[in-house]
Amino acid sequence: MEPRDIEIFGALAEELHFGRTAERLHVSPSRVSQAIKKQERRIGAALFDRSSRRVELTPIGCRLFEDLQPMYHGMREGIDRATRAARGKTQVLRIGMINANHEDLRPLLDAFEARRPTCDLNIRYVGFNDPFGPIRTGAVDVQVAWLPVREADLTAHPDAG
Repeated sequence: MEPRDIEIFGALAEELHFGRTAERLHVSPSRVSQAIKKQERRIGAALFDRSSRRVELTPIGCRLFEDLQPMYHGMREGIDRATRAARGKTQVLRIGMINANHEDLRPLLDAFEARRPTCDLNIRYVGFNDPFGPIRTGAVDVQVAWLPVREADLTAHPDAG
């Protein structure tokens, strides 16, 4: 598998949506589909069950994702670190958002970047199906969510009791 095909497979396994995967990787949905079909032909089995309403990993796709995940994440992190270093950024703050329209927060994001010029902000889409999963697993550092948040293990504000 080519590195780009691994990236497409990994992103689709995380997003479970061809359009969001394409947007995330800055390619067309047809490119995502072609890459997955190529991988499925090479492996000889379906990696995803797809319908017009859903995309799910097959058991073989799930196994492949589990096997490739450490390498895939290492590759992504290495590229991200090199890209940040080239821009003079040494840190990253990963912000999870259910609503992908982060422009409403642009004044706050700009103020943060002005105060922390070496910190890169990384906005990550969080799905409605598991809105607090990424904050629980550490995939995001901060979660933007509608209040109230009634989760026993989460705090909606640093000073909350």
